[in-house]
Amino acid sequence: MDLHNHTVFSYDGSNTPEEIIEHAILHGFDAVGICDHEFTIKDRLGEYIDYLLHCKEKYKKDIKVLVGLEVSMDPAPEDFMTQSTEGLDYILFERLDKFNATDLYDFLALRREFDCPVGLAHCDIFAMSERYGVDMLEIMRRENIFWELNTSGNYNYYYDFLTNENKRNAVKCSGVGVSVGSDTHAIFEYRKKQIINANKMIRDMALPLPFVIR
Repeated sequence: MDLHNHTVFSYDGSNTPEEIIEHAILHGFDAVGICDHEFTIKDRLGEYIDYLLHCKEKYKKDIKVLVGLEVSMDPAPEDFMTQSTEGLDYILFERLDKFNATDLYDFLALRREFDCPVGLAHCDIFAMSERYGVDMLEIMRRENIFWELNTSGNYNYYYDFLTNENKRNAVKCSGVGVSVGSDTHAIFEYRKKQIINANKMIRDMALPLPFVIR
């Protein structure tokens, strides 16, 4: 799986959804998620979801296409809840670990407004445990929140997880689902090896999938 890809629906995406999907098919992936920025899409969310649902149908014989959305938490959008999220397969809430981000408990109240699977992206959950004096893994298990391993090369938490046996064991014992995302913004920068290795690690550790991928 690669559940974190940006398209021209994002301000920083270079490729169409079709180009991202066909690129994933070319590289032999079973599931690809399009996860564009909410703050770029804004009031076009319905159009965005409809477009990706069309792509899901178009490519269903070749790959599972998942309709995602990335929502920034530093700070949270004020008007996000005014739009329907029906049709989304999942939402990634990003950067909840930043010091200017939405408070953890305010986020948990927001998370409960959504029926679709919810995950944390670009987030050092172990640093958050120390910051709030809580067990983030237990909170995520209880609130049914999965965690993304982002392989883009820009996030130290991922490399720390790779090299820290205690953290790997903590995640494994928690039962929290784990996803893998490339955070691709242009297919020319795609890092296939890192995505494959992250997926292999999840399999080898027998970590739960983030949600049932249909």
